[in-house]
Amino acid sequence: MTRSNPPKVPTRVFEVWRDAFESHRDRHAPTGRHFRVTRAYQQQLYYAHGGLDAAVTVGDLEWVSRVEARIAESQRIVWDAHAREVLAAIEEGGWEGTAEALRESEEWLHRLRRDGQVVDEGSDAARWIDGVLSTCPPNPLIRAEEVWGLWEAVAGARAISIHLRDQLILELDAAGEARTRIARALGWSYGRFQRHLRALEERRLGLDLRARAGLIPGVMPLESQRSS
Repeated sequence: MTRSNPPKVPTRVFEVWRDAFESHRDRHAPTGRHFRVTRAYQQQLYYAHGGLDAAVTVGDLEWVSRVEARIAESQRIVWDAHAREVLAAIEEGGWEGTAEALRESEEWLHRLRRDGQVVDEGSDAARWIDGVLSTCPPNPLIRAEEVWGLWEAVAGARAISIHLRDQLILELDAAGEARTRIARALGWSYGRFQRHLRALEERRLGLDLRARAGLIPGVMPLESQRSS
Protein backbone atom coordinates (compact mmCIF):
# COMPACT_ATOMS: atom_id res chain seq x y z
CA MET A 1 0.00 0.00 0.00
CA THR A 2 1.11 3.54 -0.63
CA ARG A 3 1.31 5.95 2.25
CA SER A 4 -1.75 8.12 2.77
CA ASN A 5 -0.15 11.22 1.29
CA PRO A 6 2.42 10.52 -1.44
CA PRO A 7 4.52 13.56 -2.33
CA LYS A 8 2.97 16.09 -4.70
CA VAL A 9 6.41 16.80 -6.15
CA PRO A 10 8.72 13.87 -7.01
CA THR A 11 11.60 13.40 -4.59
CA ARG A 12 15.25 13.38 -5.57
CA VAL A 13 15.23 9.59 -5.26
CA PHE A 14 12.43 9.41 -7.82
CA GLU A 15 14.29 11.70 -10.21
CA VAL A 16 17.23 9.30 -10.11
CA TRP A 17 14.85 6.38 -10.75
CA ARG A 18 13.22 8.19 -13.66
CA ASP A 19 16.53 9.05 -15.33
CA ALA A 20 17.69 5.43 -15.05
CA PHE A 21 14.31 4.25 -16.33
CA GLU A 22 14.53 6.43 -19.43
CA SER A 23 18.04 5.13 -20.12
CA HIS A 24 16.75 1.59 -19.66
CA ARG A 25 13.98 2.21 -22.19
CA ASP A 26 16.38 3.67 -24.72
CA ARG A 27 18.82 0.80 -24.29
CA HIS A 28 16.11 -1.82 -24.83
CA ALA A 29 14.14 -0.16 -27.61
CA PRO A 30 11.69 -0.70 -29.21
CA THR A 31 9.85 -2.47 -26.36
CA GLY A 32 11.65 -0.57 -23.60
CA ARG A 33 12.28 -3.84 -21.75
CA HIS A 34 15.10 -6.29 -21.31
CA PHE A 35 12.43 -9.01 -21.04
CA ARG A 36 11.18 -10.10 -24.46
CA VAL A 37 7.71 -11.46 -25.07
CA THR A 38 8.10 -14.23 -27.64
CA ARG A 39 5.70 -16.77 -29.09
CA ALA A 40 8.00 -19.54 -27.88
CA TYR A 41 7.83 -18.30 -24.29
CA GLN A 42 4.05 -17.89 -24.47
CA GLN A 43 3.79 -21.51 -25.59
CA GLN A 44 6.16 -22.56 -22.79
CA LEU A 45 3.90 -20.89 -20.24
CA TYR A 46 0.85 -22.46 -21.86
CA TYR A 47 2.33 -25.96 -21.50
CA ALA A 48 3.49 -25.18 -17.95
CA HIS A 49 -0.18 -24.80 -17.02
CA GLY A 50 -1.08 -28.16 -18.58
CA GLY A 51 -1.96 -26.98 -22.07
CA LEU A 52 -2.84 -29.51 -24.77
CA ASP A 53 -1.62 -29.60 -28.36
CA ALA A 54 -5.03 -30.74 -29.61
CA ALA A 55 -8.49 -31.27 -28.20
CA VAL A 56 -11.41 -33.20 -29.69
CA THR A 57 -13.80 -34.34 -26.95
CA VAL A 58 -16.01 -32.79 -24.31
CA GLY A 59 -13.58 -34.14 -21.73
CA ASP A 60 -10.79 -32.27 -23.50
CA LEU A 61 -12.91 -29.12 -23.39
CA GLU A 62 -13.28 -29.45 -19.64
CA TRP A 63 -9.49 -29.78 -19.31
CA VAL A 64 -8.80 -26.81 -21.59
CA SER A 65 -11.24 -24.71 -19.57
CA ARG A 66 -9.37 -25.58 -16.38
CA VAL A 67 -6.06 -24.70 -18.02
CA GLU A 68 -7.40 -21.29 -18.96
CA ALA A 69 -8.55 -20.71 -15.38
CA ARG A 70 -5.08 -21.60 -14.09
CA ILE A 71 -3.45 -19.23 -16.55
CA ALA A 72 -5.90 -16.48 -15.57
CA GLU A 73 -4.86 -16.93 -11.94
CA SER A 74 -1.18 -16.63 -12.89
CA GLN A 75 -2.05 -13.52 -14.87
CA ARG A 76 -3.65 -12.02 -11.76
CA ILE A 77 -0.57 -12.78 -9.64
CA VAL A 78 1.74 -11.11 -12.17
CA TRP A 79 -0.64 -8.14 -12.28
CA ASP A 80 -0.37 -7.91 -8.47
CA ALA A 81 3.43 -7.89 -8.75
CA HIS A 82 3.24 -5.06 -11.30
CA ALA A 83 0.94 -3.14 -8.94
CA ARG A 84 3.39 -3.66 -6.07
CA GLU A 85 6.22 -2.03 -8.00
CA VAL A 86 4.08 0.86 -9.24
CA LEU A 87 2.91 1.61 -5.71
CA ALA A 88 6.52 1.61 -4.53
CA ALA A 89 7.29 4.20 -7.21
CA ILE A 90 4.35 6.36 -6.10
CA GLU A 91 5.89 6.51 -2.61
CA GLU A 92 8.63 8.74 -4.04
CA GLY A 93 7.12 10.09 -7.24
CA GLY A 94 3.56 10.86 -6.25
CA TRP A 95 0.58 10.14 -8.50
CA GLU A 96 1.30 12.64 -11.24
CA GLY A 97 5.05 12.06 -11.42
CA THR A 98 4.68 8.26 -11.54
CA ALA A 99 1.92 8.39 -14.14
CA GLU A 100 4.04 10.66 -16.31
CA ALA A 101 7.15 8.47 -15.99
CA LEU A 102 5.24 5.27 -16.83
CA ARG A 103 3.17 7.03 -19.51
CA GLU A 104 -0.01 5.83 -17.85
CA SER A 105 -3.08 7.65 -16.57
CA GLU A 106 -3.52 8.44 -12.90
CA GLU A 107 -6.82 6.54 -13.10
CA TRP A 108 -4.86 3.39 -13.99
CA LEU A 109 -2.55 3.93 -11.03
CA HIS A 110 -5.51 4.34 -8.69
CA ARG A 111 -6.95 1.09 -10.05
CA LEU A 112 -3.68 -0.68 -9.25
CA ARG A 113 -3.82 0.59 -5.68
CA ARG A 114 -7.50 -0.33 -5.33
CA ASP A 115 -7.38 -3.82 -6.86
CA GLY A 116 -3.81 -5.01 -6.32
CA GLN A 117 -3.35 -7.81 -3.78
CA VAL A 118 -0.39 -9.30 -1.95
CA VAL A 119 1.55 -11.52 -4.35
CA ASP A 120 1.03 -15.26 -3.82
CA GLU A 121 4.65 -16.16 -3.16
CA GLY A 122 3.95 -19.90 -3.22
CA SER A 123 2.84 -19.93 -6.84
CA ASP A 124 4.72 -20.82 -10.02
CA ALA A 125 3.94 -17.29 -11.23
CA ALA A 126 5.85 -15.84 -8.26
CA ARG A 127 8.92 -17.82 -9.31
CA TRP A 128 8.63 -16.49 -12.86
CA ILE A 129 8.34 -12.98 -11.43
CA ASP A 130 11.48 -13.53 -9.35
CA GLY A 131 13.30 -14.68 -12.48
CA VAL A 132 12.39 -11.46 -14.29
CA LEU A 133 13.21 -9.23 -11.32
CA SER A 134 16.55 -10.93 -10.66
CA THR A 135 17.96 -8.99 -13.63
CA CYS A 136 16.57 -5.64 -12.44
CA PRO A 137 18.15 -2.92 -10.32
CA PRO A 138 16.25 -1.76 -7.19
CA ASN A 139 14.28 0.71 -9.28
CA PRO A 140 10.49 0.18 -9.10
CA LEU A 141 9.88 1.94 -12.43
CA ILE A 142 12.14 -0.51 -14.26
CA ARG A 143 10.81 -3.43 -12.24
CA ALA A 144 7.21 -2.49 -12.98
CA GLU A 145 7.89 -2.32 -16.71
CA GLU A 146 9.76 -5.62 -16.81
CA VAL A 147 7.01 -7.41 -14.87
CA TRP A 148 4.44 -6.00 -17.29
CA GLY A 149 6.30 -7.79 -20.06
CA LEU A 150 5.78 -11.04 -18.15
CA TRP A 151 2.08 -10.18 -17.80
CA GLU A 152 1.86 -9.84 -21.59
CA ALA A 153 3.56 -13.22 -22.01
CA VAL A 154 1.07 -14.89 -19.64
CA ALA A 155 -1.76 -13.13 -21.49
CA GLY A 156 -0.40 -14.66 -24.70
CA ALA A 157 -0.44 -18.13 -23.10
CA ARG A 158 -4.04 -17.54 -22.10
CA ALA A 159 -4.90 -16.49 -25.64
CA ILE A 160 -3.58 -19.83 -26.93
CA SER A 161 -5.85 -21.64 -24.50
CA ILE A 162 -8.87 -19.50 -25.37
CA HIS A 163 -8.34 -20.06 -29.09
CA LEU A 164 -8.23 -23.84 -28.63
CA ARG A 165 -11.30 -23.70 -26.38
CA ASP A 166 -13.32 -21.65 -28.85
CA GLN A 167 -12.35 -23.81 -31.81
CA LEU A 168 -13.40 -26.91 -29.90
CA ILE A 169 -16.72 -25.32 -28.91
CA LEU A 170 -17.53 -24.70 -32.57
CA GLU A 171 -16.42 -28.18 -33.62
CA LEU A 172 -18.42 -29.93 -30.89
CA ASP A 173 -21.52 -27.89 -31.67
CA ALA A 174 -21.18 -28.61 -35.40
CA ALA A 175 -20.85 -32.32 -34.61
CA GLY A 176 -24.18 -32.24 -32.77
CA GLU A 177 -22.90 -32.45 -29.21
CA ALA A 178 -25.58 -31.43 -26.69
CA ARG A 179 -25.13 -27.78 -25.85
CA THR A 180 -26.04 -28.37 -22.22
CA ARG A 181 -23.15 -30.84 -21.98
CA ILE A 182 -20.73 -28.38 -23.58
CA ALA A 183 -21.82 -25.65 -21.15
CA ARG A 184 -21.34 -28.05 -18.24
CA ALA A 185 -17.81 -28.91 -19.38
CA LEU A 186 -16.98 -25.21 -19.45
CA GLY A 187 -18.46 -24.67 -16.01
CA TRP A 188 -20.77 -22.00 -17.47
CA SER A 189 -24.46 -21.35 -17.23
CA TYR A 190 -26.41 -22.30 -20.33
CA GLY A 191 -27.24 -18.65 -20.95
CA ARG A 192 -23.58 -17.64 -20.86
CA PHE A 193 -22.70 -20.46 -23.23
CA GLN A 194 -25.43 -19.46 -25.69
CA ARG A 195 -24.20 -15.85 -25.74
CA HIS A 196 -20.61 -16.94 -26.27
CA LEU A 197 -21.52 -19.39 -29.04
CA ARG A 198 -23.51 -16.70 -30.82
CA ALA A 199 -20.52 -14.33 -30.61
CA LEU A 200 -18.19 -17.03 -32.00
CA GLU A 201 -20.53 -17.74 -34.90
CA GLU A 202 -20.84 -14.05 -35.72
CA ARG A 203 -17.06 -13.65 -35.60
CA ARG A 204 -16.56 -16.67 -37.87
CA LEU A 205 -19.13 -15.33 -40.33
CA GLY A 206 -17.36 -11.98 -40.34
CA LEU A 207 -14.01 -13.64 -41.07
CA ASP A 208 -15.58 -15.66 -43.88
CA LEU A 209 -17.03 -12.53 -45.45
CA ARG A 210 -13.72 -10.68 -45.16
CA ALA A 211 -11.86 -13.63 -46.71
CA ARG A 212 -14.31 -13.76 -49.61
CA ALA A 213 -13.79 -10.04 -50.16
CA GLY A 214 -10.01 -10.38 -50.09
CA LEU A 215 -9.64 -8.30 -46.93
CA ILE A 216 -7.48 -10.79 -45.05
CA PRO A 217 -3.77 -10.63 -46.04
CA GLY A 218 -2.57 -13.86 -47.61
CA VAL A 219 -6.05 -15.14 -48.42
CA MET A 220 -7.12 -14.92 -52.05
CA PRO A 221 -10.79 -14.03 -52.71
CA LEU A 222 -12.86 -16.93 -54.01
CA GLU A 223 -13.81 -15.07 -57.18
CA SER A 224 -10.13 -14.50 -57.96
CA GLN A 225 -9.45 -18.20 -57.49
CA ARG A 226 -12.26 -19.11 -59.87
CA SER A 227 -11.08 -16.67 -62.53
CA SER A 228 -7.56 -18.05 -62.34
